[in-house]
Amino acid sequence: MSVQRFKDVSEMPALPRRQGAALVRAIREVMARAALLARSSYPPGVYRYRSLGDAQEARRSIESQRLRDRRKTD
Repeated sequence: MSVQRFKDVSEMPALPRRQGAALVRAIREVMARAALLARSSYPPGVYRYRSLGDAQEARRSIESQRLRDRRKTD
């Protein structure tokens, strides 16, 4: 794939634009992907632990459950 250089933005070809239903579909796909990638790691709420070890164990448990859930959807 070659690299094209332009001296001015006006020399660049126009980008293809999506309209109507194709635009709505593209937006929904991007939003769905963003929701999968950026979802919260922890359930909502405030958690207290007796020790650092308990907190780390809870975090490992939540992360391993998240990985199991992700493998089920893939």
